[in-house]
Amino acid sequence: MNHFKGMFVAFLFAVPFILMGVYASGAQERFSTFEGKVIGMRARLWLDVESQTDKAVMNFRVGRRTVYTPHRYPMPGEVVKVEYQIQRGVPVAFTVTLMGGSKDVPKKGTKEIPPESPEEGEKEGPK
Repeated sequence: MNHFKGMFVAFLFAVPFILMGVYASGAQERFSTFEGKVIGMRARLWLDVESQTDKAVMNFRVGRRTVYTPHRYPMPGEVVKVEYQIQRGVPVAFTVTLMGGSKDVPKKGTKEIPPESPEEGEKEGPK
């Protein structure tokens, strides 16, 4: 009987530690989101995004595990939604979703024709 009491006491002490471990692993899967306009991408390691609402700039660490939807790097001026976590004090991007582009970024498969304007040295016609 004393053997069962010892096992019961050990079980009572072990349950809180098991539950804390389960809770901590679940907390690691929570992502924060940030929406804004891409300012630039440095060395394909850092993504700089400016918020549309308060003009705050966040620098996200990107890498081989970052998923881009659609499957391409964002261009400066495009609006993106970034799902990230803070790891060791650095925001790490896990998912980058392109929400839409700006007028400066041409769509895939379209040809952008620059407006024609006369050069400074050229004459527009015979006088």
